[in-house]
Order: sequence, then structure tokens, then C-alpha cells
Amino acid sequence: MTSNGKRIVAAIAATALGLIAWDSVYVIQETEQGVLTHFGKIAPPVRQPGLHLKWPRPISKVYKVDRRIHTLTGLPHELITEDQKSVLYDGYLLWRVEDPILFVEAVRTGGNAAARLQDLYLSSSGVVISNKARDAFIGLGLEHEDLGEASREILARVAPIAKDNYGIEVLKAGIVEYTLPPENRPSVIQRMISERARIATRYRSEGEEMAIRIEALAINEHEKLVADAHAEATTILGEAEAEAAALLGKAYREDPEFYKFIRALDSYDLIIDRNTTLMLPADNELFKYLDSGEIPDQPPGAEQ
Repeated sequence: MTSNGKRIVAAIAATALGLIAWDSVYVIQETEQGVLTHFGKIAPPVRQPGLHLKWPRPISKVYKVDRRIHTLTGLPHELITEDQKSVLYDGYLLWRVEDPILFVEAVRTGGNAAARLQDLYLSSSGVVISNKARDAFIGLGLEHEDLGEASREILARVAPIAKDNYGIEVLKAGIVEYTLPPENRPSVIQRMISERARIATRYRSEGEEMAIRIEALAINEHEKLVADAHAEATTILGEAEAEAAALLGKAYREDPEFYKFIRALDSYDLIIDRNTTLMLPADNELFKYLDSGEIPDQPPGAEQ
């Protein structure tokens, strides 16, 4: 063999060895986990981020599994509800790989996983939503099914199957849209308007009835307060009159003549003024102190 031929063979050998060496080394990124196979059979354990060695292909092959959370969206579907009404809905899933070995055994790639999860979501949501009446979600009144409850039911169906069969943890499932086919919307919207008007009328009637009750209670309370105040005032007035009568009685007992004199002056003050003319008999009791210089002595302590 010539020297040129030897150099060519050496270059080919060096290239082959370089390719074999390059194919024997692989890197797992921080967001990944690796699953190594020998002749198609998985060789545990799961490879963590870092630099690793393997046999060159076709002996060994590594599957890199993304361990971040993934969002599966765009799941529109049309189905018939329990009351035989057609509805449109769309949803989503949040998922990540929990068991890389089972994941690689079952689906191999993220694209295959998305397809399996989409089928699983549509079948599970179809069971949940089709077993409920349409008005449970598109309510004509104020009481209707919470979409969150339906989402939790879908998650309860999807999560165990995805975990046991695909090594996938489904973190959340939800419904992002629940609506009517275009041809059904006008009639349903009109029914909703009518129902809301009926509910508003009912609430207005209940409010007016409550206002009447409150007004009646306020009137009763007012009348009760007035009656209590009147009774208290009457009591106080009676007590004051009784006390005044007692004082008058005491004054009369101490000096009857002076008491009569004071009462006579009070009478003069009530019936006589500057424009009053009286025509009375001369022996009338009123003249007793008007034509007499007799004034009874004041009792001790009386004002001068």
C-alpha cells in the first residue's frame, strides 16, 4: 500500500474514531432528564443533568425528557348535553413528566404525549359535560353550575390515567370556553333577557315588601317612644302637683289666715287688671282685703 493510501486509511479511521467518541458522550441540560436504552431496552437509572457516557449508536440511544411544566391548549369540541342541546367548549391542561422511564416506554416524545393527553381530555370532558344540562353552565337564572366544579371532575378523571399509563402528572385541567353554536345563540339570549327581567321584578317586589315592613316597625317604635315619654311626663307632672299640694297644705296648717290672704291676692291677679270693672256686692269675699287695712301677719321666715 502506498503512503497516500495509508494516509487516507488513517484519516478515515481517525474520523470514524472521532464520530464514535462524539456519539459516546451526551449532555443533559438543567431542564431535562435522560433515559438511556441499550438495543431498545431501557437501562435505569434516570440520568440527571450533566455530562454522561454511553455506547455509540446503534447500541445505545438516549431520550431527553423535558421536566418543565407544559401547557396543552386548543382543545375545541362540540357535543350534545344531557338535555339534547348542542354546545361548543374549549379547555386546557397543565402537565409535566413525573416518571421519565414510564414516559419513554409509553409515548417516547412530547408530541406523542400531547396527542395522548388531548384524546384523554376530550373523552373525559365529554363524559362530564354531556351528563349535565346545558343550562347548568349557561344559566337563564342566577343559580347555575360552576365551571370550576366541572373542571375538577375532568381533572379527577384525567390525572390517574395519565399518571399510571404515561408517567405524566396532570397539574390542572380547565374549561376556558363554553358557548352555543351560532345558530342557537339568539333564542337563548332572548330567553336569558326575559329570565333576568323576571328575576329583577321579583327582587324589586321583595325589596318593596321589606321596605314596608321596616317602615311599619319604625312607626310602631316611634309611637311606643312617644307613649313612653307621655307616660313619664304625666308621672312627673303628677308627682310635682302632689308635691305642690303637699307644700300648700303644709303652709295652710302653719298659718291659715296668711294662706287665705295669699290665695286672695292670686285671685285678684287672675281676674283684675287695668281694664277690668267689677260690680259685686259690698259683702263679697273679694272685698275683704281691698277695703280693709287688715293684713294678716306673715309667718316666720316669709319674705318681706
